[in-house]
Amino acid sequence: MKLTCNTPRKGALAHIVATLTAIAVVVALPAAAQTVTRSTTSAADLAATAQGPDRSQLGVYYRQLEQRLVSQGNLRQDRNAGALDAATLARNFMAIAMRTEYGSGMSGSGSAAPLRRWEQPIRIGVRFGASVPAAQQRSDQAALTRVAQRLQRASGHPVGLTNGAANFHVLVLSDAERANAGPVLQQMVPGLSRNATRAVTRMGRNTFCMVIAIPAADPNQGIARAIAIVRAEHPPLMRQSCMEEELAQGMGLSNDSPAARPSIFNDDEEFGVLTRHDELLLRMLYDDSLRPGMSPGSVNQHIGQLAQAVLARG
Repeated sequence: MKLTCNTPRKGALAHIVATLTAIAVVVALPAAAQTVTRSTTSAADLAATAQGPDRSQLGVYYRQLEQRLVSQGNLRQDRNAGALDAATLARNFMAIAMRTEYGSGMSGSGSAAPLRRWEQPIRIGVRFGASVPAAQQRSDQAALTRVAQRLQRASGHPVGLTNGAANFHVLVLSDAERANAGPVLQQMVPGLSRNATRAVTRMGRNTFCMVIAIPAADPNQGIARAIAIVRAEHPPLMRQSCMEEELAQGMGLSNDSPAARPSIFNDDEEFGVLTRHDELLLRMLYDDSLRPGMSPGSVNQHIGQLAQAVLARG
């Protein structure tokens, strides 16, 4: 089981977060097999104890943060930013796809890891907390549909939203709803570890969003289930950034790298959308020459050639 948390740890964003007044991955956990069943809990069952996102103190905090980031040239929306070469693309693939953002027990070690991706089609189910207004729900559904379409085009792997049995759950929750979401998480993933559940329910305000990817019992079968958490209090650009980054990381691009640019997989928050660089990484990850469970050493032997091939295809 793996968690990826979008949390500023250093650089300009960490400085911005530290200076704002408080009004407010993939973590490698033991890889035990998980059996996931579809939750029948309704949105009303998610505790609606918080104020609406526009009125909450946390909402004010995130709006201030977004404004500060944008004023400093961050959360960029341009996807085709800068030239790329095969050597850089190959190096960034090894750093982002073949390492974990955190080590076992959330130590932050960023250790090497085998290749992780989905082998089955990705069926995204969206669940909203009762605090999320209907208009925002419609907007988020439309945005997630567009993200899914982009991920499918980039990777060549089937990705789409469903009203049926989902294997990739996206929860849009207020702070209070998220803190009380333990029972819902357990219904979605019976036997979900305490560490993973606590990572969600105890998210600090500077963890903007999170994804949990659950491997199949057989590592060669890749990722079996995933759960992404998006804060209902986020303003538009941060909301979009969370959707794009966490869904892509839930597909197997599990690490962030300070050297990756132009990329959303960089904790400086310069880019708020998936760039061409990131889409090429997804194309590489789902190339037929790779398979789940491959070691970093095996991948590294021919990743340069694969990077050249995907750049040549455009």
